[in-house]
Amino acid sequence: MAHASWLRCCTVGFGAVALSALLSSSPQYLHAEALSTITVSTPPSLTAPPPAAHAFFGDAVHAVRDARVYQAPVRQDGVRLYIATDGESSPDRPGNGGLRLLDYESEGAAVDDAVRLAEGMTRKHDMFRTGFAGAKLVADTDLPLGEVKRKCLMEDVAAALEVLSGSVYTGCDLNTCDTDMDYLTAATGEKYVLAGRDSAVDTNVATAASVIGSILGLMESNAAEISDLTFTVQGCGKVGSTVAKELVRMGAQKVQTCDVRKGAAEIAGCVPVDDWAGTPCDFLVPCANSLAITEEVASNFPAGLRFCAGATNSPFASQQAKDVFAGRGVFHVPESVSSAGAILADSVEWYDVDLYRTVQPALMYGWIRSLSRNKARTMVERAAHDAKNMAAVARDVVPPRQGDPIGKSFPAWIEEHTRKTETLIVGGGMAGTSTAFALGERNVRSILVEKGNTLAPPTASSNGDSRMYRKMYSDEFFSKMQVTALERWKDVEKKSGQQLLQKNGLLFYGEDTGETVEGSVAGARRTMETLGLDHTFHATGDEIAAAYPALQGCKDKPYSGVYEEDAGHIRASAACAALAGIAQQGGNCEVRTGAGIVALDVSDGVTATTEDGLTIRADNAVICAGPWTNEVLGMAGLPTLKLEVWEIQWAHYRVKTSAAASIPQAFHFRKGQCEEDGGLYYVFPASTTESVDDTDGYTHVKVGVDFPTRRGDVKNMDAFEFGGSDTVLALMDGWVAEHLPDVGERVDAYTSPYTMTADSYFIMDKVHDNVAVFSGGSGRAFKFGPLIGDCLAALVGDGEAPIDLTRFLASREAVVDATRAQEAQPRVAAGSLK
Repeated sequence: MAHASWLRCCTVGFGAVALSALLSSSPQYLHAEALSTITVSTPPSLTAPPPAAHAFFGDAVHAVRDARVYQAPVRQDGVRLYIATDGESSPDRPGNGGLRLLDYESEGAAVDDAVRLAEGMTRKHDMFRTGFAGAKLVADTDLPLGEVKRKCLMEDVAAALEVLSGSVYTGCDLNTCDTDMDYLTAATGEKYVLAGRDSAVDTNVATAASVIGSILGLMESNAAEISDLTFTVQGCGKVGSTVAKELVRMGAQKVQTCDVRKGAAEIAGCVPVDDWAGTPCDFLVPCANSLAITEEVASNFPAGLRFCAGATNSPFASQQAKDVFAGRGVFHVPESVSSAGAILADSVEWYDVDLYRTVQPALMYGWIRSLSRNKARTMVERAAHDAKNMAAVARDVVPPRQGDPIGKSFPAWIEEHTRKTETLIVGGGMAGTSTAFALGERNVRSILVEKGNTLAPPTASSNGDSRMYRKMYSDEFFSKMQVTALERWKDVEKKSGQQLLQKNGLLFYGEDTGETVEGSVAGARRTMETLGLDHTFHATGDEIAAAYPALQGCKDKPYSGVYEEDAGHIRASAACAALAGIAQQGGNCEVRTGAGIVALDVSDGVTATTEDGLTIRADNAVICAGPWTNEVLGMAGLPTLKLEVWEIQWAHYRVKTSAAASIPQAFHFRKGQCEEDGGLYYVFPASTTESVDDTDGYTHVKVGVDFPTRRGDVKNMDAFEFGGSDTVLALMDGWVAEHLPDVGERVDAYTSPYTMTADSYFIMDKVHDNVAVFSGGSGRAFKFGPLIGDCLAALVGDGEAPIDLTRFLASREAVVDATRAQEAQPRVAAGSLK
């Protein structure tokens, strides 16, 4: 049958226009037969369509199985091509659905799948009024996929589409790719193909955007926090893997991944599982094969499941399976909403191809996300927050077919989602929020964007309960900076009404290690004496043990120590929130989280696009993106900087409250005990661990190291491993046992990024005439927060910085990235401050 010179029809219901075009173009190709049967019927009259077709010429879109399936001729043995349409279609409202290539169990199964998928496409198109009818192309092969002659097959598809005269359009689907679409576009003369060609829009990412939007809508309408939910992403292909990565980026603490290809489930930040249907989760995200959720799966799925939304077409094997989930209280968003991203993009491509080819992809994805998010949220509200009502209300959110297609609304959405301000701040950590604070004091309007789901997110450097502040530095410059910064911290506390700094003293102690990234005991003592700052010196390890009973490990050691009574800690995450909050309360700053920058143009003012689809136009920008700094600079075509990212590990340890009272805030300098041991250890007292729940009679202390894992530094966050090093954790455990013998077991472990420069000085400078940057905090910047904000505000304003910025220039040899500088076009010499 593969060489048959006809196009045969398997059921009725195709539009009159398309049918007429088919008959007038090649009437000898048409045969009428029953759904799922492959037996050829008697050829119809060449002067009129088959009688069975007349019964379905009316508007029967919602009729059961109102579909027509054509089998088109193909030239390769072992390959069959079916084209299914559902309801009326014409060149004015063409059928639209992807082309998939699979090995089906039978020809009947392929036909059934084509019909089911075409009907599903109708539901998608109607759900958003895309301007299309439902269609699907299915290529059924008995051959290994690698033996299918792709170019030949696409030419055969093109011939069938030409016969249909613009009543059917297609694009990629399972096992078809951009190369196939290139073949198909060439064969059709650039007609009948909607596949994102000549555009940066990725239809897989577009589909993932609709999944994410549905997830967000379900969470918002049920007051669920992403960090409290466990997700299972079933299927980690192009769409599923994108969804999983985005969930991690948005702050999901546990994302389980499952795929028949074991390696595909290995996604950074995710936990691979073997049995998706037997592994407990709160949110099931099906992104794999259709019909996988059978009645048995639905009935036996582990308790606790609350939500279901994904990219899979027809995830349920039966209505009974869907009813079981609903009966168990599982809120399910239908795939007509959650998997509609690609057809929403098609709607724009169809009605404004020039916009589609030139638009920043993040705007498209943001628009899609907002549409599915609103649909999902509206469904829950109309269902009165009862999962059993979700299926019934689905039709209530379907717009009438009359009216402009959804694609025509995209330009207006872009305009509505454009903001104008004076300064764009990229990054919501210490430097970014401090800049917002400083600009707000000057009545300068700003928009702060942070890619994490919160300010100072857990994946960045500014998150946590505590950061040290101190005047003990080997370099007098930083000691003086701290004096000035402490005065500014007082301003922040006064304006916020919060205590953000707590004085609990700080002990530097240990061996003579020479200078390190944190200085040294000898250097700190020298500076304190030179500047006349209050301190206490301990000449031996025995003196230290006597002064601090918890540090009995110092006895008989060749140690010395310096204690600064006025030192303490800053509540890091709370401080970032307070700094931004003050700016917001003054009406000068808009803070947007979950809004990482994906495009940045500084050629004419500043224009940025965020991943949630916002366009920001500003006079200038301050980039405070930490380990993501070079990524942002690269977007703007600016020279990148020589930065390294250290994986720094820390943990909480359980300790009796009675013993904790004598544990000081301390920094220990020792010579490395092995290759992995960098020799710098610190402890924060129990008063600094507010986020860890204490139990009766017990509390916790924070212990960490100030050296990278054996992997050393990495160049960006793509290679960062939040799992850290077991060897470093063992070193920490051993250090605790030796130096804090009263402290108990480790209860958790974390790995945070430090952005480092080769000379351990920050970068705080202009890198373009309207762009300033702060990076390379090197683990010591937080304590200077408000002062850093003052400096950055001065860089993009008219005033002078309150300190000498010479040592922080971006043009100094230690941070100029000679390997990348020639890749960008520097637009201004950096470093013109005093």
